[in-house]
Amino acid sequence: MNISFFNNMYLPHSQVSISPDDRGFLFADGVYEVVRWYGGFFFDMEGHHARLRRSLHELKIKWDGEDLFPEIAEKLVRINDLGDKPALVYFQVTRGAAPRTHTFPSPPVPPTAYGFAKTFTPESAGRENGIKVMLKKEMRWARCDIKSVALLPNTMCFEEATAAGFGECIFIRDGYLTEGSHSNIFFVMDGTIYTHPESEAILSGITRKNAIRAASECGIPLEEKAIHVNDLPRITEAFITNTSAEITPVTAFNDMPAGNGRPGPVTLQLAGKFREIVNSYSRL
Repeated sequence: MNISFFNNMYLPHSQVSISPDDRGFLFADGVYEVVRWYGGFFFDMEGHHARLRRSLHELKIKWDGEDLFPEIAEKLVRINDLGDKPALVYFQVTRGAAPRTHTFPSPPVPPTAYGFAKTFTPESAGRENGIKVMLKKEMRWARCDIKSVALLPNTMCFEEATAAGFGECIFIRDGYLTEGSHSNIFFVMDGTIYTHPESEAILSGITRKNAIRAASECGIPLEEKAIHVNDLPRITEAFITNTSAEITPVTAFNDMPAGNGRPGPVTLQLAGKFREIVNSYSRL
Protein backbone atom coordinates (compact mmCIF):
# COMPACT_ATOMS: atom_id res chain seq x y z
CA MET A 1 0.00 0.00 0.00
CA ASN A 2 1.39 3.40 -0.99
CA ILE A 3 1.30 5.94 1.84
CA SER A 4 1.28 9.66 1.02
CA PHE A 5 1.58 12.80 3.11
CA PHE A 6 -1.43 15.09 2.98
CA ASN A 7 -1.95 18.11 5.23
CA ASN A 8 -0.11 16.72 8.28
CA MET A 9 -1.50 13.20 7.81
CA TYR A 10 -0.01 10.00 6.39
CA LEU A 11 -2.74 8.27 4.38
CA PRO A 12 -3.14 5.50 1.84
CA HIS A 13 -2.65 7.21 -1.49
CA SER A 14 -6.20 6.31 -2.58
CA GLN A 15 -7.61 8.28 0.35
CA VAL A 16 -5.96 11.58 -0.55
CA SER A 17 -8.66 13.99 -1.70
CA ILE A 18 -7.88 17.50 -2.95
CA SER A 19 -10.59 20.13 -3.35
CA PRO A 20 -11.54 21.13 -6.92
CA ASP A 21 -11.25 24.71 -5.62
CA ASP A 22 -7.59 24.23 -4.76
CA ARG A 23 -5.54 27.01 -6.36
CA GLY A 24 -2.96 24.51 -7.45
CA PHE A 25 -5.65 22.93 -9.65
CA LEU A 26 -7.22 26.20 -10.79
CA PHE A 27 -4.16 28.41 -11.24
CA ALA A 28 -1.03 26.22 -10.87
CA ASP A 29 -0.55 28.38 -7.77
CA GLY A 30 2.01 26.30 -5.94
CA VAL A 31 5.57 25.05 -5.73
CA TYR A 32 7.20 21.65 -5.62
CA GLU A 33 10.48 19.92 -4.83
CA VAL A 34 11.98 16.54 -5.72
CA VAL A 35 14.77 15.00 -3.67
CA ARG A 36 16.61 11.76 -4.39
CA TRP A 37 17.06 8.94 -1.88
CA TYR A 38 20.12 6.79 -2.58
CA GLY A 39 18.99 3.65 -0.77
CA GLY A 40 20.15 4.91 2.61
CA PHE A 41 20.56 8.68 2.45
CA PHE A 42 19.27 11.81 0.77
CA PHE A 43 21.67 13.71 -1.45
CA ASP A 44 22.01 17.38 -0.49
CA MET A 45 18.75 17.59 1.42
CA GLU A 46 19.95 20.95 2.72
CA GLY A 47 20.01 22.34 -0.81
CA HIS A 48 16.58 20.98 -1.69
CA HIS A 49 15.11 22.26 1.58
CA ALA A 50 16.54 25.74 1.03
CA ARG A 51 15.16 25.84 -2.50
CA LEU A 52 11.68 24.79 -1.31
CA ARG A 53 11.74 27.57 1.29
CA ARG A 54 12.82 30.10 -1.33
CA SER A 55 10.09 29.07 -3.77
CA LEU A 56 7.44 29.36 -1.05
CA HIS A 57 8.67 32.78 -0.01
CA GLU A 58 8.90 34.07 -3.58
CA LEU A 59 5.21 33.17 -4.10
CA LYS A 60 4.28 34.42 -0.60
CA ILE A 61 2.85 31.02 0.40
CA LYS A 62 3.05 30.60 4.17
CA TRP A 63 3.23 26.94 5.12
CA ASP A 64 3.78 26.27 8.80
CA GLY A 65 5.44 22.94 8.05
CA GLU A 66 8.25 24.24 5.85
CA ASP A 67 10.88 23.41 8.49
CA LEU A 68 9.62 19.81 8.63
CA PHE A 69 10.29 18.92 4.99
CA PRO A 70 13.38 16.74 5.67
CA GLU A 71 11.55 14.87 8.44
CA ILE A 72 8.46 14.32 6.27
CA ALA A 73 10.57 13.12 3.32
CA GLU A 74 12.44 10.59 5.43
CA LYS A 75 9.23 9.30 7.02
CA LEU A 76 7.71 8.80 3.54
CA VAL A 77 10.72 6.68 2.58
CA ARG A 78 10.54 4.59 5.75
CA ILE A 79 6.76 4.17 5.91
CA ASN A 80 6.77 2.89 2.32
CA ASP A 81 9.62 0.42 3.01
CA LEU A 82 12.00 2.12 0.60
CA GLY A 83 14.95 2.41 2.98
CA ASP A 84 17.36 0.28 0.94
CA LYS A 85 15.98 1.16 -2.50
CA PRO A 86 16.65 4.08 -4.87
CA ALA A 87 13.70 6.43 -4.55
CA LEU A 88 12.41 9.92 -5.22
CA VAL A 89 10.35 12.00 -2.83
CA TYR A 90 8.02 14.48 -4.54
CA PHE A 91 6.55 17.30 -2.44
CA GLN A 92 4.11 20.04 -3.41
CA VAL A 93 2.57 22.98 -1.55
CA THR A 94 -0.22 25.13 -3.03
CA ARG A 95 -1.87 28.27 -1.73
CA GLY A 96 -4.87 26.17 -0.68
CA ALA A 97 -8.57 25.90 -1.51
CA ALA A 98 -10.73 29.00 -1.86
CA PRO A 99 -13.48 30.37 -4.14
CA ARG A 100 -11.95 31.07 -7.54
CA THR A 101 -10.68 34.61 -7.87
CA HIS A 102 -7.48 36.01 -9.32
CA THR A 103 -6.60 37.76 -6.06
CA PHE A 104 -5.07 35.76 -3.23
CA PRO A 105 -7.59 34.51 -0.63
CA SER A 106 -8.29 37.12 2.04
CA PRO A 107 -8.03 36.18 4.78
CA PRO A 108 -5.45 33.53 3.79
CA VAL A 109 -6.52 29.88 3.78
CA PRO A 110 -4.40 26.92 4.90
CA PRO A 111 -2.01 25.74 2.17
CA THR A 112 -2.40 22.26 0.70
CA ALA A 113 0.69 20.11 1.29
CA TYR A 114 1.09 16.80 -0.51
CA GLY A 115 3.98 14.40 -0.89
CA PHE A 116 4.82 10.85 -1.91
CA ALA A 117 7.81 8.56 -2.26
CA LYS A 118 8.39 6.06 -5.05
CA THR A 119 11.11 3.78 -6.37
CA PHE A 120 12.57 4.76 -9.71
CA THR A 121 15.07 3.86 -12.38
CA PRO A 122 17.65 6.62 -12.70
CA GLU A 123 16.97 8.70 -15.79
CA SER A 124 20.62 8.31 -16.82
CA ALA A 125 20.28 4.52 -17.12
CA GLY A 126 21.26 3.45 -20.62
CA ARG A 127 22.51 6.96 -21.46
CA GLU A 128 26.24 6.32 -21.05
CA ASN A 129 26.77 7.09 -24.73
CA GLY A 130 25.00 10.43 -24.40
CA ILE A 131 21.82 11.96 -25.78
CA LYS A 132 20.83 14.33 -28.55
CA VAL A 133 18.92 17.43 -27.48
CA MET A 134 16.39 19.52 -29.35
CA LEU A 135 16.73 23.31 -29.40
CA LYS A 136 13.60 25.42 -29.05
CA LYS A 137 12.75 29.09 -28.60
CA GLU A 138 11.89 29.96 -25.01
CA MET A 139 8.14 29.86 -24.36
CA ARG A 140 7.98 29.89 -20.56
CA TRP A 141 7.23 32.62 -18.04
CA ALA A 142 9.93 35.02 -16.82
CA ARG A 143 10.44 33.50 -13.34
CA CYS A 144 12.07 30.18 -14.09
CA ASP A 145 14.06 30.52 -10.84
CA ILE A 146 10.92 29.57 -8.88
CA LYS A 147 10.22 25.83 -8.80
CA SER A 148 6.57 26.33 -9.66
CA VAL A 149 4.08 23.60 -10.55
CA ALA A 150 3.21 25.61 -13.69
CA LEU A 151 5.12 23.26 -16.01
CA LEU A 152 2.89 23.09 -19.08
CA PRO A 153 5.47 24.64 -21.47
CA ASN A 154 8.14 22.30 -20.09
CA THR A 155 6.02 19.20 -20.54
CA MET A 156 4.88 20.22 -24.03
CA CYS A 157 8.45 20.80 -25.18
CA PHE A 158 9.76 17.61 -23.59
CA GLU A 159 6.97 15.62 -25.22
CA GLU A 160 7.85 17.15 -28.59
CA ALA A 161 11.51 16.35 -28.06
CA THR A 162 11.01 12.73 -27.02
CA ALA A 163 8.52 12.12 -29.84
CA ALA A 164 11.23 13.22 -32.26
CA GLY A 165 13.86 10.96 -30.69
CA PHE A 166 15.65 13.51 -28.53
CA GLY A 167 16.53 13.09 -24.86
CA GLU A 168 15.81 16.67 -23.76
CA CYS A 169 14.65 20.06 -24.99
CA ILE A 170 16.99 23.03 -24.48
CA PHE A 171 15.51 26.53 -24.48
CA ILE A 172 16.91 29.55 -26.31
CA ARG A 173 16.14 33.04 -24.99
CA ASP A 174 17.28 36.05 -27.03
CA GLY A 175 19.81 33.85 -28.79
CA TYR A 176 21.32 32.38 -25.62
CA LEU A 177 20.96 28.80 -24.40
CA THR A 178 19.43 28.84 -20.93
CA GLU A 179 18.46 25.38 -19.63
CA GLY A 180 16.44 22.27 -20.44
CA SER A 181 12.80 21.43 -19.84
CA HIS A 182 13.87 19.62 -16.66
CA SER A 183 17.63 20.06 -16.49
CA ASN A 184 20.49 22.54 -16.48
CA ILE A 185 23.07 22.46 -19.26
CA PHE A 186 26.85 22.88 -19.37
CA PHE A 187 29.23 23.39 -22.31
CA VAL A 188 32.96 22.86 -22.71
CA MET A 189 35.02 25.17 -24.94
CA ASP A 190 38.81 25.42 -24.97
CA GLY A 191 39.07 23.42 -21.75
CA THR A 192 36.69 25.68 -19.80
CA ILE A 193 33.20 24.71 -18.65
CA TYR A 194 30.41 27.25 -19.17
CA THR A 195 26.90 27.31 -17.74
CA HIS A 196 24.21 29.98 -17.61
CA PRO A 197 24.56 32.18 -14.50
CA GLU A 198 21.91 32.04 -11.82
CA SER A 199 19.12 34.42 -12.75
CA GLU A 200 15.37 34.51 -13.28
CA ALA A 201 15.99 32.72 -16.61
CA ILE A 202 16.96 29.37 -15.03
CA LEU A 203 16.20 27.17 -12.07
CA SER A 204 19.12 26.92 -9.68
CA GLY A 205 19.56 23.15 -9.90
CA ILE A 206 20.90 21.19 -6.93
CA THR A 207 22.84 18.90 -9.26
CA ARG A 208 24.02 22.00 -11.14
CA LYS A 209 25.42 23.42 -7.90
CA ASN A 210 27.22 20.19 -7.11
CA ALA A 211 28.55 19.84 -10.67
CA ILE A 212 30.12 23.28 -10.21
CA ARG A 213 31.63 22.03 -6.95
CA ALA A 214 32.94 18.94 -8.75
CA ALA A 215 34.61 21.11 -11.39
CA SER A 216 36.31 23.13 -8.67
CA GLU A 217 37.56 20.00 -6.90
CA CYS A 218 38.89 18.67 -10.23
CA GLY A 219 40.65 21.96 -10.94
CA ILE A 220 38.68 22.48 -14.17
CA PRO A 221 38.05 26.16 -15.05
CA LEU A 222 34.36 27.05 -14.99
CA GLU A 223 32.56 30.27 -15.85
CA GLU A 224 28.92 31.07 -15.18
CA LYS A 225 28.36 32.71 -18.54
CA ALA A 226 25.56 32.36 -21.08
CA ILE A 227 26.47 30.70 -24.37
CA HIS A 228 25.05 32.03 -27.65
CA VAL A 229 23.74 29.65 -30.30
CA ASN A 230 26.39 31.01 -32.66
CA ASP A 231 29.05 29.50 -30.37
CA LEU A 232 27.73 25.94 -30.72
CA PRO A 233 30.25 24.99 -33.45
CA ARG A 234 33.06 25.80 -30.99
CA ILE A 235 31.73 23.47 -28.29
CA THR A 236 33.80 20.32 -27.74
CA GLU A 237 31.56 18.75 -25.06
CA ALA A 238 28.23 19.33 -23.38
CA PHE A 239 26.18 17.69 -20.62
CA ILE A 240 22.94 18.16 -18.71
CA THR A 241 22.35 17.84 -14.98
CA ASN A 242 19.31 17.09 -12.86
CA THR A 243 18.30 15.13 -9.77
CA SER A 244 17.15 11.96 -11.52
CA ALA A 245 19.87 11.83 -14.21
CA GLU A 246 22.84 13.34 -12.36
CA ILE A 247 25.29 14.12 -15.22
CA THR A 248 24.31 13.01 -18.75
CA PRO A 249 26.53 13.68 -21.80
CA VAL A 250 25.04 15.60 -24.74
CA THR A 251 26.29 14.40 -28.12
CA ALA A 252 24.30 16.60 -30.53
CA PHE A 253 22.18 19.74 -30.76
CA ASN A 254 19.42 18.99 -33.23
CA ASP A 255 21.50 17.32 -35.97
CA MET A 256 24.77 19.13 -35.19
CA PRO A 257 27.29 17.03 -33.23
CA ALA A 258 28.62 18.38 -29.95
CA GLY A 259 32.36 18.12 -30.51
CA ASN A 260 33.10 14.67 -31.92
CA GLY A 261 29.61 13.44 -31.05
CA ARG A 262 30.77 11.30 -28.12
CA PRO A 263 30.98 11.83 -24.34
CA GLY A 264 34.16 13.79 -23.71
CA PRO A 265 36.90 13.50 -21.09
CA VAL A 266 35.82 16.56 -19.10
CA THR A 267 32.26 15.25 -18.82
CA LEU A 268 33.43 11.80 -17.75
CA GLN A 269 35.88 13.21 -15.20
CA LEU A 270 33.17 15.42 -13.74
CA ALA A 271 30.71 12.52 -13.57
CA GLY A 272 33.25 10.50 -11.60
CA LYS A 273 33.89 13.34 -9.16
CA PHE A 274 30.16 13.93 -8.78
CA ARG A 275 29.74 10.27 -7.79
CA GLU A 276 32.41 10.77 -5.13
CA ILE A 277 30.49 13.76 -3.76
CA VAL A 278 27.27 11.72 -3.67
CA ASN A 279 28.98 8.86 -1.86
CA SER A 280 30.38 11.26 0.72
CA TYR A 281 26.82 11.81 1.96
CA SER A 282 26.53 8.13 2.85
CA ARG A 283 29.22 8.65 5.49
CA LEU A 284 27.58 11.66 7.14
